[in-house]
Amino acid sequence: MEPTKDDATSPMSRITDDSQYTNTRRSSRARKAPAKYDETYVIPNAKPNAKVPSQPTTKQDRPKRKAAQAATQNIIPEDAGPILEDVLSQMSPDEREEYDGWAELESDPGFFGAMLVELGAKEYTIQEIYSLGPETWKELPQPVYGLIFLFEYEGDDDNNNTDNRPDCPGYLWFANQTTANACATVALMNILMNPPSNFGGYLNAFRSQTGAIPPPHRGHRLDRDTYIRSVHNSLARRIDLIAEDLALDNKYEESQKKRKAQKRTARPKRKKPNADINYHYIAYVPMGGQVWELDGLQTNPLSLGRTPKSKEGWWLDVAGEAIQERMMRNSEYSSYNLLAICQSPLKERTREFGQSLYFSLALHKRDFGGNPSDRVPDPFGPDPDAKRLDYSRSGVDRSFGPRRSFKETINDPGFDNTKALALAKKLESERDALEALIVAEQEAINEMMERYRSRKRDYTPAIHQWVRTLAEKGVLRELIQEIDRES
Repeated sequence: MEPTKDDATSPMSRITDDSQYTNTRRSSRARKAPAKYDETYVIPNAKPNAKVPSQPTTKQDRPKRKAAQAATQNIIPEDAGPILEDVLSQMSPDEREEYDGWAELESDPGFFGAMLVELGAKEYTIQEIYSLGPETWKELPQPVYGLIFLFEYEGDDDNNNTDNRPDCPGYLWFANQTTANACATVALMNILMNPPSNFGGYLNAFRSQTGAIPPPHRGHRLDRDTYIRSVHNSLARRIDLIAEDLALDNKYEESQKKRKAQKRTARPKRKKPNADINYHYIAYVPMGGQVWELDGLQTNPLSLGRTPKSKEGWWLDVAGEAIQERMMRNSEYSSYNLLAICQSPLKERTREFGQSLYFSLALHKRDFGGNPSDRVPDPFGPDPDAKRLDYSRSGVDRSFGPRRSFKETINDPGFDNTKALALAKKLESERDALEALIVAEQEAINEMMERYRSRKRDYTPAIHQWVRTLAEKGVLRELIQEIDRES
């Protein structure tokens, strides 16, 4: 029979307020004291020799709390205003030249075209390509000197066959990428330095100074070149360069943490997908009867094979196949961009215009035995179309010579004054068409450079001042409250 609450023999009946027994559940685990137990609770009537302290424990009695308090006292509060002013202020050209880093570039044909002009390669032009194939190659201005391919970099190149990656031959200019974010300019320079073009000025001097050194040294010289780097960073604002520095610092800290973690444990961890998308530029050029893939991150250039020059633009088919293969190796959702560096059509059309002027001038000087009043008019006579394009009589005579077919035509016995007048009329019509094309090309270049110059203007200080004024007037707070009410 189980005892009840009223039973005298029940253990619960023997427990009173004065009893030495308590109904306490004992446990082998020690209970955790409250966070601020030492500060809140005071043990009264403690004996002098007892281990229990007679005074409440304070923050100063703990070493960690002492260090934290000292660090807090040593921090000097600073006004963020001057720092913000410095960050958002406009950067001078001298500061941009002194910046040692390279800003990340977007694949914008207009900016690459402006870079060509700034570097002195005015005979080149940039064309964006949207598809691969012979029909696309035909639409490009000829000749095509190289291709710049932008893709999402997802790891090392799969094609590491040493047979296809020989040491850089002497006739090929190839530079390694020795710093971050410089791949766009490295790819551009790997194309510009190869064709036998006479740039004049800075690029010619740079090519002559780096022609005999190996690719790593070329990359280092390019990295330390103040002028080329400042052109690369010409669109970057101060806040962009600060962001680049912070990004590099964060990457360095992450790499240090990974290195320490690898030292602590040898267990392989599952690789996390990288949330950051890294883009990379590489170049394709035809040199020495071969097609080369020039990737600055690789030690040596990649030979894509030797192909005979059976047709115009033969090397573009080889490069197009390599680009398609690389696209297939990447993931399904990768994005790409392809630019072609071509001969500027302005140069060829200007040459054709000058040649036409030379032919008309030769017809004017030639006496075909007709009526003097019916002679071929002087293209440099009253209101000449040549003056609109800055041509002179002496310049045309000096720069343009007669073609063999033209000499044979005007020296033919049957070529009389009537035929001369008809040919002169045809040449004049051709010059009208060429002049329209030249003017359109020059306007396109001027428009591109105007957009480039407008993007160089930094409106950050003005926007910062405007927002600060709104905040001081209380308008910004009202706008925020209005948006909160509407949402």
